[in-house]
Amino acid sequence: MAPQWLSCSTAVLLLLVHVAPVVTQSCAGGPPGIPGIPGTHGDNGIDGVKGDKGEPGETSHPVKGNKGVLGIRGPPGRPGMKGDTGLPGAPGQVGRPGLKGRSFNPTYQQSSFFSLKRILPSAPNPDTPIDFNSPILPDLDKQFQGESLTNQTFRCTIKGVYFFSYHISAKSKVCMKLVKGSETHMPQCDTFDGFLVTSGSAVLELNVGDEVSLHAARLSNIVTSQSSTSHIFSGFLIFPTD
Repeated sequence: MAPQWLSCSTAVLLLLVHVAPVVTQSCAGGPPGIPGIPGTHGDNGIDGVKGDKGEPGETSHPVKGNKGVLGIRGPPGRPGMKGDTGLPGAPGQVGRPGLKGRSFNPTYQQSSFFSLKRILPSAPNPDTPIDFNSPILPDLDKQFQGESLTNQTFRCTIKGVYFFSYHISAKSKVCMKLVKGSETHMPQCDTFDGFLVTSGSAVLELNVGDEVSLHAARLSNIVTSQSSTSHIFSGFLIFPTD
């Protein structure tokens, strides 16, 4: 019983000690007292009432800015793999009718040609038309032998595109040229240590009255022996022109 009373007395005494200075200060303006001992923590309080719903916040979507400047074009990529063959497309539209053809012209059935060989013991003069004096196939009808040359020259009677060719035998050197009027076409020279055969051909467009001949240049050593002669000059109409 005594210890309990002593404890209570001690507590009252301590309380009077703390209260006395406070009263003295308020009445007489004395110095402040010593702070008391902090009390123990109390129990946790209970949860409060749920608050009201808050105001909606700002949108979560970012603001879109202006379009940027176009960047530099990158290098081309590697070619891809070849794809599968596609399905056949729909049939196309019918095309427009073609232009009306030309009426029949009998001149389209006309022909003009010659093929002659040279059998002469003398050499031809340089820079003049070479004389070809014998048909290639003398036993055929005249209409199949072709046209003859006038003054060693072919004269065009049907306007059109023609093909000409020649073969000339020579020894050591030969120079030939095809002449249309005063124009030289396809000059050609061959040299060889012995006998040789030179040949050439050309396609020319001729008008009626144009003349074509074959000339040998100077210093051409053309063979004249009939046993080894091979001089041929031929020409024919490929197609007529209007």
